[in-house]
Amino acid sequence: MEIPVQLAPGEPIIKMDDSLLVKKEGVVDNENELTTWVEYWLGDIRVHRSVHVNLKKNVSMDPQIEGF
Repeated sequence: MEIPVQLAPGEPIIKMDDSLLVKKEGVVDNENELTTWVEYWLGDIRVHRSVHVNLKKNVSMDPQIEGF
């Protein structure tokens, strides 16, 4: 599968076959959010990151955020 990657800051985004990259995944799951991400690495360079954030409760109800 081809994914969009950026090999260096300021470089154009190109498509690269994911079989050439190392895939790393992560998750944060707490009472407020479920966040998942996928990163693709070429050697020691992160060339792609996709993040999905799902809020579990209405953030505007939090007094700390409301006063921001």
